[in-house]
Amino acid sequence: MIVNNVANPEAGVKITIVHQRKSQRGEWENMESASLATLHAGEAAKMTLDSAETLALRHELEQLYALHQGAGVPRGRQNLIVAPQEQVVLTDPQRAETIRLMIERGYSQEIWDQLIAQDPDLVTRLCYARMHAERTSVLEEFRTSMAQEKPEGYWQDFFEKHTWIFGYGLNYQILRIVEDQPHYGGQRVDGTGDQRGDYLCRTEALAKFTVLVEIKKPQTSLFGDEHYRNGAWALGTELTGGVTQLHANCRTWENDGSQEEQNRERLLHESTYTVEPSSILVIGHSSQYAGDIEKRNTFEMFRQSLRRPHIITFDELYERARFIVEQPVSIPLPEHTLEQDYPF
Repeated sequence: MIVNNVANPEAGVKITIVHQRKSQRGEWENMESASLATLHAGEAAKMTLDSAETLALRHELEQLYALHQGAGVPRGRQNLIVAPQEQVVLTDPQRAETIRLMIERGYSQEIWDQLIAQDPDLVTRLCYARMHAERTSVLEEFRTSMAQEKPEGYWQDFFEKHTWIFGYGLNYQILRIVEDQPHYGGQRVDGTGDQRGDYLCRTEALAKFTVLVEIKKPQTSLFGDEHYRNGAWALGTELTGGVTQLHANCRTWENDGSQEEQNRERLLHESTYTVEPSSILVIGHSSQYAGDIEKRNTFEMFRQSLRRPHIITFDELYERARFIVEQPVSIPLPEHTLEQDYPF
C-alpha cells in the first residue's frame, strides 16, 4: 500500500506478507496463522524466504517506492501497474509525463540519441519544426523592430546573430560572415586599419568570393529635401555616402587588406578569394517612396544604374526572409545540424 506518512515522507510504502500454499486443486490459498499478539514468551512465528524470493521482494519494494516518488498518493481510485518496462504500453498523458521527467533528470541527450538511431526522419522533422518556430520568432522581431528607432549597432548584431537572413537572400547566393566589423586596410582582417566596415562576407561554393556589407537603419532617409523640375528627387546623403563608402572600402580591401600576408593566408586556407569584391548596402524603407512615383522612379533608376553596391531596403530584406520561413523545406539538414544545433 502506498501511504502518505507525514512524520516520515520517505516511508511511503507498507506491506502485508501473506503465507500461502497450493491446495489439492492447484489453487493458492492463505495459510492459517495465529495472531502475533497471542504468542507467549519463548514462542515465535516465522516465515523463511529463500534468496530468489528475497530478491523478488526487493524488486517489488523498489517499484512501489518508485511509484510513490513519481506520483505520490493520487486522489481518487487509481490503477497502478508494476511490470517490466518493456511490457508496459504508456497512454498519451503517461508518455508526455515520462518524457518530461526524463528530461528534468538529465536524460535529454540519451533521448535525442535514441531518436536519431530509431527514427532519423522524425528527428529531421523535429529539427525543421524547431527551426521554423525559431525563424518565425526572428521574423516577428525583424518586423516590429523596423517600426522602432533602433541604432545601427542593433541591426549589425541582429544580422550577425541570424545569418540565414542574408544567407538565402541576395541573388540566392549563400553568404557567410567571415568577420564582423572588419578592417579593410591595415595589418589584418581583425587588426587595426584605416577603413572599417560592418561585415566582410563571402559567397558559399567550392570557390568563395568576398562580399562587403554595410548596414544603416530602416529610418535612414533615402532622399534629400530638393525636388527637381524634371521629376527627379535629390538623394539622401546617407544613401550616396553609403555607396561611396562601399566603393572606397572595396578598393582598399582589394588592394590592401586582402593582400596582407596573414589575411591572404587565412582566406586562401578557406578557399576564399577577392576579385573586384561585390558589396551590399542595406538602408531605408520602401515606405519612403511607395506612394510617390517620382521618388520611386528616382530611387529605382539610381540603384539599377549601379554595378555595385547592391542596394536593398530593410523591408525588401524582410520579405526575402519571410519567403525563407514560409516555404516548405524538402532537403535534409546536415548531420552536424541535427546533433549539435538542435538538441533537446
